[in-house]
Amino acid sequence: MKIKCNKPRMTLFEGVFATLLFDLALFGTENPIINGIIYLFTTIQNSWDKSFKNEEEAERSIAEFCNRLDIQQKPWVWEKDPKKYLSLNEFFSRTYKESHFPPIGSGQVVSPACCVLQLYNNDATMRSVLIKGCEYSIESIGLPAEDIEAFRSHHVILGYLSPKDYHRVHSPIEGKCIYCKMEGEERLSASVKFFGGKFNILNENKRLVIVIETKEGVKVALVIVGGVGVNTITYDPTIVGKHIQKAQELSAFRAGGSAFAMFSSHPLHLIKDLKDVAEKGKGDNVEVQVGETLAGYICS
Repeated sequence: MKIKCNKPRMTLFEGVFATLLFDLALFGTENPIINGIIYLFTTIQNSWDKSFKNEEEAERSIAEFCNRLDIQQKPWVWEKDPKKYLSLNEFFSRTYKESHFPPIGSGQVVSPACCVLQLYNNDATMRSVLIKGCEYSIESIGLPAEDIEAFRSHHVILGYLSPKDYHRVHSPIEGKCIYCKMEGEERLSASVKFFGGKFNILNENKRLVIVIETKEGVKVALVIVGGVGVNTITYDPTIVGKHIQKAQELSAFRAGGSAFAMFSSHPLHLIKDLKDVAEKGKGDNVEVQVGETLAGYICS
């Protein structure tokens, strides 16, 4: 299967700016000017909660938002008519009409979101290529302690969601939810850490940690992270112990850009395109749709 990246996700300026923000915010910076820029961006994003005055304003504002970020309008694939959204934030966390939801791949592991992926063979490779000296620790993410060594040793998949993307996260596998916990609940947004001069959203920001176990004993952990400008991660805290279908919705973001990290307790048999990217070890980007096949898992 060939994963194509031939459609613009946002304007060139917005793309460069968003990439800069995520690269800095994910693992940190000590530059107070950059921190100030990101704080300003967060303030703007938080204004999306303001309710529209009427249906005409809703329709106009959403059309402008879609035009600016190249969000699909024809055909209209989203669940509500533009006039029926109450705010930009509600539209930001939109979902698809059932008839237009992207097809779910037949593979055992599928993409949790519409996003750009970066793939690494293990946590050490990710640290050496991407993190480069920031005070990141897999032990501080919030993963179950008994599984950290297994998660450390196998593929790590990072997903970056831009402001134009569909901002709901789905299960990459079918299995039983054995762990679900919100870490950093006291942090209302990514801006909380900006004033300290250094931030690390995998260890510091509000993040939802979910672990799903297959019938074969493979565990996949999703660390769903509120990135720049994100105030809220919505989810069902009662899913622990329940059976989860592949591509079942797990959470949604409101306002801003977002990210996730996916860890596996067993080796993943990546599809060829992704395997080539992971083996290069350079953190190259691959654009995928939610539900698109990523891999199978290898059980010992």
